Amino acid sequence: MREGTRTALLIEGQLDEEIVKRAIAAIEEAPPEYRVRAGLEAVINVAETDPAAARLALHEFRADHAQQSRLEEWLGGDLARTTFGLGAAIQLADAELASPAPDLQSLVPELLHWLEGDW
Repeated sequence: MREGTRTALLIEGQLDEEIVKRAIAAIEEAPPEYRVRAGLEAVINVAETDPAAARLALHEFRADHAQQSRLEEWLGGDLARTTFGLGAAIQLADAELASPAPDLQSLVPELLHWLEGDW
């Protein structure tokens, strides 16, 4: 869905299903060892089109415990560790999206570090 020249990240307070579908398609096309990276990059590509809307979508996701639980389950590993890693990644992305010139691409290595439990 488009609003003006920007991609709509939220529709009626929920993440746009097309964005979710794009991320899932990227994940399914990637080899298993690159699935987290593929999903992250798909989301970042959309988020960078409208950082303010992406930050709002991130805040909506943070409040949606059912969606977070599904992502934590998909990421796998020790639940407490996965929850902590996801929280760290959300904090990093939120801080970057709030900056005057957000650059989520530069955070990919650090975001993967937390999301893949490589700590």
